[in-house]
Amino acid sequence: MSIIDETRTLRRELRALAAKPDWTLLTRHDLLAGKPPATLKERAWRGVKRALSTLGVIAPHVTNYPWLPTLKHAPVSVEANTLLIWAPGTERDALRRACEGFSARLKGNEALAPVLVTDVADFAFYSRLGWLVEYLPELSGEDRSYRERKRAYLAWRYRDARIVPPAAARASDADWNALVKVN
Repeated sequence: MSIIDETRTLRRELRALAAKPDWTLLTRHDLLAGKPPATLKERAWRGVKRALSTLGVIAPHVTNYPWLPTLKHAPVSVEANTLLIWAPGTERDALRRACEGFSARLKGNEALAPVLVTDVADFAFYSRLGWLVEYLPELSGEDRSYRERKRAYLAWRYRDARIVPPAAARASDADWNALVKVN
């Protein structure tokens, strides 16, 4: 399978995950939900929407605020597009090689802000990259696993990002440009 086909498959899978968000999780951790709307019209609509969401007719209110994938100490432009490197299931050494490849490709490119999603706990290495890292730990529980819930949440959170697998680090220049331009 070519890198472009692999990327399309990954994007389709994550789009399907993001299409069914866990609304209880999103509304529970909505930091701005307690802030009342400014106008009477907005407050009335919020009340109607709350009633309709209680009945299950529509999705509940989740405040729309920007999610910045950049770190304060990393030199990336504020308007940078998110490059999501989706790497759960990748072995430690292969992930390190992929990260080094991405780092070399992105050196001096402030148009992309890389975010690494992984289940490998190699934080000393990650801290030197200057990227945001989303860690997917394996925690046991009685309900749906934490990893699966967080995986679905991250797919929803980064639904507008450019998503690539770790294998994209060793893609040819033409394939890389196609992966980055097309979302």
